[in-house]
Amino acid sequence: MDSLKRLQEPEFWLLCALAAFAALHLALLNRLDDSELFATSLLFWVAVGSLIWEKRYLLNLESGFVSSLIGILILGLLLLRCNTLPDSTSMLRSLPFVSMLGLGLLASGFSGLLQYWRELIIFGLLALYRVLEVLLQSIDLPLLTAKAAMFMLWYSGFQVQQNGVFLNLPTGRVEVYGACSGIHTILLMLSIAVLFLLMFPVYSDVKKIVCLIAATLIGFLVNSARVALMAILVAFSNDGAFEYWHSGNGSLIFSMISVGLFGLFCWLAFLRIPPETPETGASAND
Repeated sequence: MDSLKRLQEPEFWLLCALAAFAALHLALLNRLDDSELFATSLLFWVAVGSLIWEKRYLLNLESGFVSSLIGILILGLLLLRCNTLPDSTSMLRSLPFVSMLGLGLLASGFSGLLQYWRELIIFGLLALYRVLEVLLQSIDLPLLTAKAAMFMLWYSGFQVQQNGVFLNLPTGRVEVYGACSGIHTILLMLSIAVLFLLMFPVYSDVKKIVCLIAATLIGFLVNSARVALMAILVAFSNDGAFEYWHSGNGSLIFSMISVGLFGLFCWLAFLRIPPETPETGASAND
């Protein structure tokens, strides 16, 4: 009887539909052989599922005819798009946001869509990835990365000279072009920082800004260290190791290092102290 009663609960069907679109999205991503995008998407789906699960009994699940029809239309067009262009990266980045929008309209209507603002922001980071990438490309990140990597090498005792985006060592040189500038790592860290701020109580605007800046700096500096390592490998003519750290699983290891360092920073700066309250901005011990 309990299982039959659960089948009649609208929140149960919302979670099932969300899980179905998550499975579809991850299955399509698995075909792209993009480990970083797959891992980021998996993290976002888990976060969104956790947020909805926590407030499942508080959701207003009443939708009108027009909003339900629009939601069904959005989801139907999305499934059709997945069938015609299953390997489109732009479509796959937009799929979670569009599916969340369609499910929100279907479950709660226009008036209840605001309940899912955190989930829409999280998935919006994936959907707007190209826009954010273009904004970062307006900054001369390759030159900044080359300067930071040169300083790391010089401080470590290597004889290195920087000539624009080139790092010259006595026995070889590397060029820091767009793909090595750290754009993907910085965007990954910014996304995780926004995810952290949406899921954990940080009410101070100053701390929120510090969190975003710290995520950006960690992504930039860790990628600069990766470039410095590749310059050393080129100097020692280790082509196999260079390819591994440049385009193989080694690049993912540095992404994991960035995420680990940011997690440590968040724990030291925010999580190990009592949470603030939005009314007073003070800790619970004050």
